[in-house]
Amino acid sequence: MSNTDKKKQKRKKPYRAAQDQIARTGGHLGTIFLTAVAALFILVGSVMLFVDGVQEQYLVYMISALLIALGIGLIVKYFVTEAYRSMHDYSFSGGALIVILGGSALARAKELTGQISVLAGLLVLAVAVVMLQQALQMHIMRKSVWPVVLTIAVVTLLAAVVLLFDLRFLTGTIEKIAYWILLIAGILTLLCMVISAIGVKLFLHQEKDELVRREKEQQLAFARAVDQERLEQKMKRIEQQEKSRERDAQHETDGQQQTDEQQADIPVQSEDGSDAETQSI
Repeated sequence: MSNTDKKKQKRKKPYRAAQDQIARTGGHLGTIFLTAVAALFILVGSVMLFVDGVQEQYLVYMISALLIALGIGLIVKYFVTEAYRSMHDYSFSGGALIVILGGSALARAKELTGQISVLAGLLVLAVAVVMLQQALQMHIMRKSVWPVVLTIAVVTLLAAVVLLFDLRFLTGTIEKIAYWILLIAGILTLLCMVISAIGVKLFLHQEKDELVRREKEQQLAFARAVDQERLEQKMKRIEQQEKSRERDAQHETDGQQQTDEQQADIPVQSEDGSDAETQSI
């Protein structure tokens, strides 16, 4: 690998680390905010249902404050997670818009009191969409609890439709139904978050075990390949040694044959020094 490629990899690592940090921090902030929304739903629903003398205008104030808090949270997230590194993140502009909407609702609280069911319906609708995403997440992870999450999401979505379209002929007093829906939606949101958190943790644990198993299999396969290569090299050396021994033995045999032939060509001499042919003459 050239020095240029190494420099490029070193440049990419900080950016990737920053992107991972953005994703983790953004996810934590989203979870915290969704938990706060669910707790606020439960609080508002309980107060409006079980505490006497509470005016609906206070609920508008709470919803406006919730919107403002959401907008501020998105703006803070933009800077904390360094989201300006990504050209696809518009959390700052979105947060500023939500803060403006919350401030406008706070300024027109009296006029919005008569539309309390619509405001509650919008909030419940947003939570129901998040539940649908959680159900899809569980389905992709192949968790058996995804039908439960999907059922909760659909029920919450239908409740939001009841509030948004003011189906008074089905529900009677729409305002009281809105508070019950807020209370139940808050409880169901917390339930879905717990189920999804457990499902995601189990999925990540299984994924980690699968990666470890694959790494072990790769290591074993590599070790077997190395052993096979060593065995083949050893067999080749043994084969070469055997061939070398056969050549040496063949050379010795050839040398012995040549020696025998040379000895056979030498004339036999008698004891008095004359050869056998001279004596015969």
